[in-house]
Amino acid sequence: MTEHAEEIEKQYKTFVQRVVETGEVWGLTQDDTWATSSSSEFEDTEVILFWSEKEGAAACAEDEWKSYTTESISLVEFLENWCVGMYGDELLVGANWDTNLIGKEAEPLVVALDVVSQLKAAGKTLEFTQYDSQEEFEQQVIEALEAE
Repeated sequence: MTEHAEEIEKQYKTFVQRVVETGEVWGLTQDDTWATSSSSEFEDTEVILFWSEKEGAAACAEDEWKSYTTESISLVEFLENWCVGMYGDELLVGANWDTNLIGKEAEPLVVALDVVSQLKAAGKTLEFTQYDSQEEFEQQVIEALEAE
């Protein structure tokens, strides 16, 4: 793994750990539009950017996003609505990208599973609104990934 790839992976792990600690995820928005970027890995694929810290999101509010503001969503909303919805729309999660817009591009359901694994490791359980339990959410995500 190159040094660059190691740093990207470290940023991603920090994202997963911090969103579990704080229970919130940050993005950049303007009206109802969230900051997105074209994937550097997959042609014709969009990446929606999320950060584990308000400061990380705010640091990227420049150039085309200079009129965007930071907005937080709950971790449950991120998992249930964003990760599941983005999976259906074939979008990717950009987690903790830096100001050069470099960071990990990840499948939303893989991010969801990583977050659930971190929740379990931290002994935390979220109250889901669209699923009966965290376990049911995890099982449905696993089944969706296995069906691919």
